[in-house]
Amino acid sequence: MNIQNHLPTYAENHARLPKSYGQGFCPWVPIILSSSVTEDGNALRVSTVVPVYGTKVDMLRRVSPDEECRSDMGFDRGAPHSLYIHIPFCISKCTYCDFNSTVIKSQLVGEYLKAIENEFQLINKKYSFKTVYIGGGTPSVLDETQLSRLLNIISKYVDVFNLKEYTIEANPGTLNNEKIHILKNSHVNRVSIGIQSFNDKYLKFLGRIHTAKETKDIFLNLREKGFGNINIDLIYGYPGQTLNEWKMDLRICSRLNPEHVSAYCISYEQGTPLANLIDSGISKKLSEEEELKMYENTKDFLINNGYIHYEISNFARQGKECQHNIVYWENREYIGIGTGAFSYVNGERYCNIKDVKEYISNVKSKNSLICFSEKLSQKKRASEILIMALRMTSGISKHEFLDRSGFDLAELFGKQLSNLAQAGLITFDDERIKLTRKGLSVADSVMMEFV
Repeated sequence: MNIQNHLPTYAENHARLPKSYGQGFCPWVPIILSSSVTEDGNALRVSTVVPVYGTKVDMLRRVSPDEECRSDMGFDRGAPHSLYIHIPFCISKCTYCDFNSTVIKSQLVGEYLKAIENEFQLINKKYSFKTVYIGGGTPSVLDETQLSRLLNIISKYVDVFNLKEYTIEANPGTLNNEKIHILKNSHVNRVSIGIQSFNDKYLKFLGRIHTAKETKDIFLNLREKGFGNINIDLIYGYPGQTLNEWKMDLRICSRLNPEHVSAYCISYEQGTPLANLIDSGISKKLSEEEELKMYENTKDFLINNGYIHYEISNFARQGKECQHNIVYWENREYIGIGTGAFSYVNGERYCNIKDVKEYISNVKSKNSLICFSEKLSQKKRASEILIMALRMTSGISKHEFLDRSGFDLAELFGKQLSNLAQAGLITFDDERIKLTRKGLSVADSVMMEFV
């Protein structure tokens, strides 16, 4: 799952929180990042920075004198080490999708790839990246020539031979043997397949362009070409789905034996065809009790089949956890390239223009590519570190929190920690804080305690 697609502002996330089951059930848990509100929570306080084209990274690294005097604990020396590249094109929009994507047009792709290369020039080898993630959209929708061009651009500016992890997202309906060969020859070492379901009835309902058979064939083709690190994306909880049907999806997935599984409960984003079906009464949401049963079954099944449950919605074989996404969950720094891509540099988070044509136009005219920017206060950043860390089942240690935020965990959040521990939602001992099994199922409400 492309985590960059879940990096909206605090206000957007706060509005998205679902109706709660008990303390509040939402197994994918909106990522709360931009806590730019006043202390009483009444007003947004966003300070937008619009540097000139060509000096984006340098200008965003400037800090005020009072910030220079602050502790810089938690900032990665020499970071960021992770790079995200957004390819916004798809053959068609899925019924549930509100991601930053657009239907593909060949001429636009060529202009977009040129724009991406120009943006690469802004950070020309300033950073030593350890992970690269190509997300979308559907990166595999590019034809063979376009895909080769994209990967050649990346290789020109990134030392791909020394990457620990090099991921591309793919749709089974747009990946073929020639493209797989191109990926392998370009040193991509991890493929994330957006399967979503192994049931043709639900694939059609979700607006997916592939079939269950195509999914299995592509997976096996990747294996035959030597890919030993494959993620399968699955979605559950959509209208009409039964627990037994979801169990069947998990069994089929297990038989394919991917190294990594991402399993997310479907969300109903305003303005999407799926949300419109719900609003009009044509389709009906599953109850939160049914969604919870599916989530609990997911955890039990995958853990019993040898997967490590390392993040709320993510499971991996030993050593195959997604290193790029862990950067987000550990609230560390990263660079994003392309439309709508977020970057996080020296405590400043900023987002590129989302509209493809406007992005291309601004690159050509050398205008700013940034549509949003904010600098978090030290306390807001500490809050964010804890919220993101709680997505990981390992949680965070007191020492690590102090080292990264400059704050003592108990002093900053002692009351909330005590209340949550008494409710059985977290464990909080002398060493670590982490969610309990009960807490994982109501994680959205737990995390809101620290906003």
